[in-house]
Amino acid sequence: MAEKTRVVVVDDHALLRRGVIRALTLDDMIEVVGEGASAKDAVGLVAQYAPDLILLDISMPGNGIEAARAIRDLPTTTRVVMLTVSGDEDDIIRALEAGAVGYLLKGTDAGDLITGVQRVKAGESFISPNLAFRLLTRNAQVEISPLPLLSEHEKRTLCLISEGRTNREVSEQLAVQEQTVKYDVINIFRKLKVGNRKEATAVARQVWRELQGKLKLH
Repeated sequence: MAEKTRVVVVDDHALLRRGVIRALTLDDMIEVVGEGASAKDAVGLVAQYAPDLILLDISMPGNGIEAARAIRDLPTTTRVVMLTVSGDEDDIIRALEAGAVGYLLKGTDAGDLITGVQRVKAGESFISPNLAFRLLTRNAQVEISPLPLLSEHEKRTLCLISEGRTNREVSEQLAVQEQTVKYDVINIFRKLKVGNRKEATAVARQVWRELQGKLKLH
């Protein structure tokens, strides 16, 4: 029998927090194991319960993004999803850089909330559907981790190596030294947590497929 997804909800607005918990419990395979109201609560609850997933508000005492950073450094496999009113692109990027793998807007209906939790538990990233289209049409490809960690130059390099270009070909295309390309490729591997070009290409293509799929869907 499949195990339930264990979730912690942290938001300083008690009524909203309870509404989120009620929505989550509509799915029998989701179990809310703890709730809190601050960044300190969030870190403590993850350390205590090691849940599969934590939902964090950004604007709460101690700051949700700082909580995400602290949780990322804990010896747990808890995945962080931001649940916030902010659709600001800078907030999304900061959240992803802090280790979040999902971003949901408050007001998301119960079905989308549950879907987001399920997909994140399955190892995917998820962004609130009513935010995805606006981001995609602005070419703000920030919702799928880990590409936001790459610089614009590294993204161009990744595009070229994903096409099968050699370091020499990339250096000629980007007008940089071949040694610079080698250094950039090493950084790309480190940021994507891959070991070779084949794995880096697989990550890039998967992200691009998901982005294209979201654009067609919405």
